Amino acid sequence: MARVKCVMMQRNETLLLDAWFRHYGNLFGFENLVVFDNGSSDPTVREILAANERLGATIFRDFTRGVDFHCKGEYVARVIRHWDETEDYDFALPLDCDEFISVYTESGLDCSREAIHAHFDELAGEQRVLKLDYCLMNVPGHPGCFTSRLFPKRFLASGTVDYIDHGFHALTSGKQPGERETRFTYLHMHNKPFKNLIEHARQKLKPFVDVDDPVALRTFSGCGIHLVDYLFMTEQDYFARYEQGSFLRLPGVANHFRDLGVRDAFFGADRQMEPAEPPDGAGVLELAAGLPKKLTLFDAQMYLLLNPDVAAAGLPALQHFATFGLAEGRRITDLPSDEARRQAEETYRTFCTA
Repeated sequence: MARVKCVMMQRNETLLLDAWFRHYGNLFGFENLVVFDNGSSDPTVREILAANERLGATIFRDFTRGVDFHCKGEYVARVIRHWDETEDYDFALPLDCDEFISVYTESGLDCSREAIHAHFDELAGEQRVLKLDYCLMNVPGHPGCFTSRLFPKRFLASGTVDYIDHGFHALTSGKQPGERETRFTYLHMHNKPFKNLIEHARQKLKPFVDVDDPVALRTFSGCGIHLVDYLFMTEQDYFARYEQGSFLRLPGVANHFRDLGVRDAFFGADRQMEPAEPPDGAGVLELAAGLPKKLTLFDAQMYLLLNPDVAAAGLPALQHFATFGLAEGRRITDLPSDEARRQAEETYRTFCTA
């Protein structure tokens, strides 16, 4: 089994930090987790850091300045080079606190330790940069629902680090040029409750720009520029982006976090989400005016039968559908019989009114 080491920088991630430690501690062991704390002041965050430090995680608390956040890529590269000199390990995974690795398999999306390690084992010996180009962005207001977004991220095998950028989008290997595609994706839990999102955006931008000066914000072009738009949004604007459309529903993700001891409604982990089996099952939830309109279960085998070009390409069915097929309007089910239609209507009532 591959030994994977993770490194992350965070500040006051009250909503995400406990789940991050539980997810990666379960996958790779707490002794393989390193966190740079960028000056957290929240007592809950400090308690979480201390508790996980006792479990074996390494916490650096001396990187408290805004400029330290800006230099995140350099610090992460130093940590990985130190591992290369002192540790026996296989892969280095630079992360943000809102990124939770999972893997596409033949049957769906899997968050389990066994499935994730199986794919790492497949990548053993690779010297090129390893990449995942699309993440699954959470849909605000609908826990367990996601939409695919082009958001390239990279990671490395041990002994290969050359350059690491601030956002971990453009890593390079010092051993072999090029990149290798993987079946990994990140559950990108970026879309926090609106109040949390605004507070966090202000915290991250404060070291670089006057967050109370609209003119300064409009002309800002530095680190954290992607957060500026949030400070000009209303809560209605925020949710309007997800009121209409079709989104992946992944009950196994919410149940995964619940099984790890997370109980926060943000993750959908405050209750068992149905269907509980299979844990890698998926559906397509259609929203209209922000309300559930229809739920269609995703059948990987049927998708490949209906889309033979996907089968020929060799991609897992759900990976293709999430990344391309949903936007392309690909069919995921054949024309239903009367009995199948009745069952679908019953499924709709069960899932969409829960």
